[in-house]
Formats: sequence, C-alpha cells, structure tokens
Amino acid sequence: MKNVIEALSHWELLEIEKPARYLGGEVNQAAAKESPALRTCLVFPDLYELGMSNLALKIFYESLNQRPDIVAERAFSPWPDFESLLRRRGLPLYGLESGMPLKDFDVIFVTLPYEMTFTNVLNILDLAGLPLSWKDRNDGPLVIAGGPSASNPLPVAKFMDAGLIGDGEEAILEICDRLIAAKKAGASRSETRQALTKVEGLWVPEFPGRVKRRVFKLFSQSQPPLKPVVPNVQAIHNRAPLEIFRGCMKGCRFCNAGFFYRPKRERSVEDLVKYASDLLQNTGEESLGLLSLSTSDYNHLEDLIRSLDKGKLYPEQSVSIPSMRMNDNTIALLDATPHIRKGGLTFAPEAGTQRLRNVINKNVTEEDIISVMKATGGSDYRTVKLYFMMGLPFETDEDIHGIVDLVKRLEAIGKTTKPRKQISISLSGFVPKPFTPFQWSEQASMAELKRKRQIVCRGLENGSSRVSWREEFLCLLESVLSRGDEKIGELIESAFRNGCKFDGWHEFFARDKWEKAFAETGINAEDYLRARPLDEQLPWDFIDFQVPRAYLENEYRLATQAAGEQA
Repeated sequence: MKNVIEALSHWELLEIEKPARYLGGEVNQAAAKESPALRTCLVFPDLYELGMSNLALKIFYESLNQRPDIVAERAFSPWPDFESLLRRRGLPLYGLESGMPLKDFDVIFVTLPYEMTFTNVLNILDLAGLPLSWKDRNDGPLVIAGGPSASNPLPVAKFMDAGLIGDGEEAILEICDRLIAAKKAGASRSETRQALTKVEGLWVPEFPGRVKRRVFKLFSQSQPPLKPVVPNVQAIHNRAPLEIFRGCMKGCRFCNAGFFYRPKRERSVEDLVKYASDLLQNTGEESLGLLSLSTSDYNHLEDLIRSLDKGKLYPEQSVSIPSMRMNDNTIALLDATPHIRKGGLTFAPEAGTQRLRNVINKNVTEEDIISVMKATGGSDYRTVKLYFMMGLPFETDEDIHGIVDLVKRLEAIGKTTKPRKQISISLSGFVPKPFTPFQWSEQASMAELKRKRQIVCRGLENGSSRVSWREEFLCLLESVLSRGDEKIGELIESAFRNGCKFDGWHEFFARDKWEKAFAETGINAEDYLRARPLDEQLPWDFIDFQVPRAYLENEYRLATQAAGEQA
C-alpha cells in the first residue's frame, strides 16, 4: 500500500474527532521528492496538537528537507478513535506527507520529550506493523530515539536501534549520511548499526560502550526553523516559536534540563529580530514565542523586546515569554514594555522557604519574588502561574508551610494591582533525575507526597489562587522510568500489553494497569526509588554527560551542608 490516506473514505473520517490531524497538506509542508536517497519519518509520540508545538520536530523537519537527497515526513500518536479505525480496517500508521506506511521508511526518528510517552512509542510501532524489540526487526526502518528523556536510554533500549544523547542538529545529518552510505553498500542491519556507533552522542544497544553527550557548539550562528509547518488544527502553543538561547548555567541541583542543554549559547539581538520577522511572515502568526529554559536569562532581553516592539509587523503582534526568573531582569522587562500585549507570567520558585531554595541552589530570594510580583502591577500581564515541588531532598514540613505563607503574601499583592492578578499554583512531586546532583536522592513515597500536598491545599482553601497538582503515582512512575536500567523495558512492554497509552493524559492514565505490569514483571519500584550512596555504580554511568561526576558529588555535599546535615 503506497498511500494509507487514500484508503480511508470521507465517511469514515467524518466519524472521528478532528480528522485534519491525519490528512497533512498544511501550509509550509515540504514538497515531495523524486527517488530520495533516504526516507525519514519524524515521530512525536503524543497528539498532533502537542507534536506540532515541539521545537525539535520543527528543527529537524526543516533541516532534513533542505537536503535534496533526504525526505522527512511526520507522524504522531493517533487519538483512540482514529487508532480504532486503523485497526478495524487493518491499516498501518503512516507519514502525513505521503500517506506511506511507517514500515516503508528507511529510518524513524522518535522524540522522547517526557517519560509518560514511552507506551505511546510502543503503540506507534505496533500500529506500524513493526516488532517492538530491535532484535526482532529483521527489515523495515531503523528506530532511533532522542530528546531529554533519552538522556538515560536504558529503559527504552529494548525498543530502539540507537539512542542519541544530547543536541541533534548536527548528529541527525551525520546519522543520515551513515545510513545512506550503508544503504548504497548493501550493509546488513547489524553492520549499519555498527556504523552508527561512529556518530558522537549515539548509543547503540547492540554494540554498547561509553558515549559522550552531543553538544551543538555552533548554535549561536545557526538559523532556527523559519518556515515551520502551520498546523491544520490549533496547536497547544499557538505562536511562532523562536529559540533565543540554549542552555543554562544557574546550576539548580534538581534540574536535568539545566545540565542536558549546557553550555549556554545565545543568538544575537540583530539576528533574532530578523528571524522573528521572517517567522511571522511565513506563518501568519501574530504571537511570537521567545523560547529558552528561562527567557529572562538572555543577556540582552530588554534590548530584544524593545527591538521587536519597534519592528512590529502587525498592530496586534504580541510576545509570549513562557518562563522567567524572579529577578531584576524580569522587573526591567516589565518596566520597559508595559504597553506590549503579552500572555501570562510563569515563574518557578520551586520551594517555599529560603533555606530549601539554598539547598536546591535556586538562586532567588523571597525579596526577589515579592519585588517581581509588585512589578507586575503596571504591566498588562493578568495571570501569574507559580510552580512548586514537594518531596525535595532535606525538605521539612516547615518548607511545605512556607509555600502557603508565600502564596498568601503574593495573593495580597495581586489584589492591589491593576489589572488584578489571578494566581495559579502547580504542585508536583520532585523526581530525582540522572545527571543531576540529586541523582543519588530518595524519591518521596506517594503517602508522603499526598500528605504534603494536603497541607498546601488546606492552607490555601480560603484563598483566591487556583491550585492544581500531579498525581503521586505518576511521580513514582516517572522516577522508575527515568532512573531505570534495561529491566524497565519489560515493565514498559507489559504496561503497553495491558492497554496503557497516553499516560500523560489524566483521562487515559490507568494506575491499575501499571500496578499489574509491576506484578507481572516482578519489578520492585523501591529498587529504583531508594537513596543511593555516592560511591555506588549507577546504571547510566557509561554516559559522559560532559558534567564531571566529581562536580555532581560536590554539589550534593554542598546541598547537605546548606541543609545543615552531615555530608
């Protein structure tokens, strides 16, 4: 079958929700190519609306399709109604551009943005008619994963022919060149995988060895995707995305992303203003999203915002700044541009007391937090969202009560501003991630997280803030999936066989099916949630993350000292 889309009738498509998710043909879609040397498909293991907001997919789609000898298509996790249609008709999952079945591509590149997509990956492979394990795939495409949740590739090693650790801009092109050469030479699958071990940052389960995290050193001089595909269905982030810098050097001890994207690399104001103009013209969007781990860390942010304001293409052009720090840079930004239309403000104080913020190396003081909240009073920002974690290392109940006290102070300030600010609070259990100073820490139990969450909710029940939280079992599961070894692949497959998918969606997450998977595989979650001594060999120690282990150990000791405990 060359085109699955053509096999579907209009009547069938009318029976499903948002059929435009599955038809392709969007503005800026890449043109077809005659007999390319390599056919690739970029897979995002979640809904179309989320995947079309993913920056990595936009980057790779544009760079691969700029090559005359490579074609890149897209595929996403189908919503259950469309999956049911495909299975009922015996039709495989396909690339949106051509309708070609996934099994007919040369390689599938899977982005792993968060652990709760792992079962979706297996569902996609199954829908494509491909065996789940790389050992059982004797033909069809190679499956290569990357992204933040692939930084420890062991939990998904059973399913992937290879996993990329780190930045992918240069690596994905090198991988394609290796695959083209292997294809021309008639190499076997094993020989092809062995050739891929020569790509820095790529780990191949068939030929395991040490691997170094890949860093895109030329980011500052690189051009971002300027002609991204405009989705047929409104994406979760309805804006033109512009990555202004990559990396972070703040050194928060809990943050995997802060170490994953090191070092910090910035694009110039002049380049960004030009890129912004091109992006808005090519997409028709009126909102520009300035992307980074924390936008207020950009060294020339005030200058950038003023320049964007001066060069506005549309009267209603707005700027979206997803995440900012509570510091002087943010106050300067609010003072500089009170008349620009913007969305809400998002901050992450993380902890409720200064003692605990010092422990986790979150370089923000309570005075900073109060000052920024007061500074929002003269801006057009109407909503303020605050992220807090519970179950952090060395946390006490005083720290949890500190969240309540801090939010109440901010509520009082928000009531005095014009326009009045609506505050929303997001609570999540802390997950100790690999390649951070807290990778040796214990994961708090579900009972403990629930108890602490109830303290916060009771303390704020008469306040004006909206409070949301992440289910405690999800925090436990994320810890197992991120800190796991190869055995966790059996757990993931068992959960998938039990019917798990879309685990990041509240309406689909099935705790009972995951608990059944733990029982079926005999895997004890406590083995992965426990605290670990600093001298213990960790499953992911074969990866050179380009952050010395000695540095992480020292940061852990500094945390214990800040907490007033024995190192």
